[in-house]
Amino acid sequence: MSEKFLHLDANERKEILETLAPDMGRKANVLEKDLWVCWALEAVFSMPDALPMAFKGGTSLSKVFRAINRFSEDIDITIDYRALAKHISDDFDPFKQGQSNNQIRKYGDRLKEGVKRYAADLIIPYIKAQKDLLPYGDDLTIEHSKDGENIWVHFPSVVEEQDEYLKSSVLIELGGRNTIDPNAVHTVKPDISEPLSDQPLEFPAANIVVLAPERTFWEKATLIHSECNRGTMKANVGRLSRHWYDLHLLNESEVGKLAINNTNLLNDVINYKKCFYRSGFANYDACANKGFKLIPKDTVLAELEKDYRNMQDMIYGEAPTFDAIISSLSQLEITLNS
Repeated sequence: MSEKFLHLDANERKEILETLAPDMGRKANVLEKDLWVCWALEAVFSMPDALPMAFKGGTSLSKVFRAINRFSEDIDITIDYRALAKHISDDFDPFKQGQSNNQIRKYGDRLKEGVKRYAADLIIPYIKAQKDLLPYGDDLTIEHSKDGENIWVHFPSVVEEQDEYLKSSVLIELGGRNTIDPNAVHTVKPDISEPLSDQPLEFPAANIVVLAPERTFWEKATLIHSECNRGTMKANVGRLSRHWYDLHLLNESEVGKLAINNTNLLNDVINYKKCFYRSGFANYDACANKGFKLIPKDTVLAELEKDYRNMQDMIYGEAPTFDAIISSLSQLEITLNS
């Protein structure tokens, strides 16, 4: 009879994780957090009568598509804005011609408030119910941000490694101002489940809706473009280098080829960003008119390189050099603008 891995006592889990880590080329705390990422995904995507939503971002590229070779720890989930609007009984059409920027901004604020209420009323209670099924459920805590778009699941680590970059918590980032198309259903399970497949153990696993990686390619490319146009990087540059790394690897893969040939998808991403994520500096129109910027100025590059060095433990195998990433994206910038 099989036993749930997360129901094993702390010493058993610790021993298994620390035994597997060297053979898998990972740190034990990375393997542990991967387990909790899968647990959180299973909890959220097993909610009954949930609004249409999709798993997206770096963790989807790593866990689902194996398109990047880094451990991505945050869970980025988009609730389809149309379903959310219906849920809060809001029939405003932000894409209708003639809608003012102020009207669209207020609509976006209503959607953000809708996400906050949906998380507080439905998602968090369901996650709490799932954690209470664990023998040590009281040792897990759930935290909800004031803006309502972030949920942290703090878990009790059984390994002793200290890591400034890797925390003993899973961040679920919720959004409600985007589409979830195109998408497909994929199965997600922890990495340790494969080497332990011959053992009578059950692991958290889920069949989840995942955003197509081609859309994530354009989401990341336009995000980088916006950051390059900011003039100065955000006050907290930490972890931003992952977007340049991800885009570099996507560009080297079949995903990049498919995305580059799908300009309709690029235009759709631009339309959503212009609608819901307007800024005075982003200049998303340039992305559709041979004006992509993927390389920031030198002072920002220096900060990004420092950040990239700090995330080396999160990368599996041999990491590309920062210079190689910048060279690759310089060429991609030329390709996109030719």
